Amino acid sequence: MAHTAPQRPLPRSASVIIVGGGIQGLAAAYNLAAEHRFGDVLVLDAGYWQGGASGRNGSLIRGAFGTPEWTGLFRYSAEQWRGLSKRIGHNVMFSQRGYTMVAEKASTAHTLREARKVHAELGIHSELLSHDDIARLLPAIDRGQVSGALHLPDSGIAPHHAAMKGLLAAAREQGVDIRYRTRVTAFERRDNRIAGVWVGDHLVRASTVLVAAGGHNPMMADLAGVTLPGHGTRLEIMALEPLRPVIRPGLAIIDSLCYLHQTPRGEIVGAAEAPESPHFTLRTDIPVMATTASVYLRLFPQLADVRILRHWAGLIHATPDYAPLLGEHPACPGLWFSAGWSYGFAGGPGAGRLMAGAIATGTIDPVMRPFAIDRFDRGMPLTDPTLVL
Repeated sequence: MAHTAPQRPLPRSASVIIVGGGIQGLAAAYNLAAEHRFGDVLVLDAGYWQGGASGRNGSLIRGAFGTPEWTGLFRYSAEQWRGLSKRIGHNVMFSQRGYTMVAEKASTAHTLREARKVHAELGIHSELLSHDDIARLLPAIDRGQVSGALHLPDSGIAPHHAAMKGLLAAAREQGVDIRYRTRVTAFERRDNRIAGVWVGDHLVRASTVLVAAGGHNPMMADLAGVTLPGHGTRLEIMALEPLRPVIRPGLAIIDSLCYLHQTPRGEIVGAAEAPESPHFTLRTDIPVMATTASVYLRLFPQLADVRILRHWAGLIHATPDYAPLLGEHPACPGLWFSAGWSYGFAGGPGAGRLMAGAIATGTIDPVMRPFAIDRFDRGMPLTDPTLVL
């Protein structure tokens, strides 16, 4: 298969090295090569293809949140998703089925009305749903539990296997050198600048290194001698056995910190967050499964007898505000990060294009600028009231 091509000796140098071969790394690599004509981009990943969060997520594409900063970034990424198949020449199977944010509490319904104002100011199409709208769009939900709902018709779903396969193939077609099961063991710094990476005793020189290593970003930062806010942690998700279509759009149940959708095969895939201490492991446990099942039962009573088929975990890098960290590290010129993602799959195509543009031109797009790595030092966190993780 394309992602298991025989390994050649590593090069001695590259124009850009990307540490991490998930959706963030592949999207940045593709854009560096295709849009900015970088001829020797090297992607190094310690794991296997789709072994990280890019192969372990819920596949939801959400194009708006509750604040201008979050909405601006994810609106841009949703736009990239809608044209991605045509742009890269591979079908990523994006389905514009919409995405609905649901409020159970009256106070959260007010939050959604305020979010709608943000969307209107930014020219984003979103709709506050009436009781009849909810009955039409979400016929299986217990409407007695719903205080309000906000629908994003331009958002949707994209199966991660199709997106990753498409980006991998497209990047390689542009000449990107992609190596899985190739662990970066150290970073080379000279005169306080990045100068390359070590893979065992082999040095690959580069004046630009982008770290997009998912849950392992804090460890990579430590290895490079810099710090990143946040920590690696586990998120869990589960799939129910197939049943007839009962959920059309992707859903975020804001008050229950729950997200879900129904696949074309009929499986309902989603999760709810349980009050646990952070765990950095791929092992799943009962509390998250039980919490998710209780939310499903309360909001979708007809799921009571549906069995759980699979339950798995993925690792993310959680920042104090759960917003990503994007840009060049202020303590090490040439060392860039696409880190801190809690909605990394949805943000992948947009962040990859923005990051490639910033590296290539030295100019930070206004959409990307608020997510700078030093924003906590400047007292400018980016909390958003509509997150569900």
